[in-house]
Amino acid sequence: MTFRYTDPDGHHLTLEPDTNLDGQSVVTIRACGDFAEVPLRIPVNRIEEVIAGLRDTARTASRTAVEA
Repeated sequence: MTFRYTDPDGHHLTLEPDTNLDGQSVVTIRACGDFAEVPLRIPVNRIEEVIAGLRDTARTASRTAVEA
């Protein structure tokens, strides 16, 4: 499962389940915008949405590691 959040300026944060070089489950976070690095401003009333997406992605990463 991939989670994507887009801020009012059109910049987005993508959370994806992944594994590192040691085979450990990790969540890869990518911020995309007009530049290589951009601040992602998350309104306070949207924080729970971002946290819920991060939790769901972590569960998917954990399940993927168990299945491997």
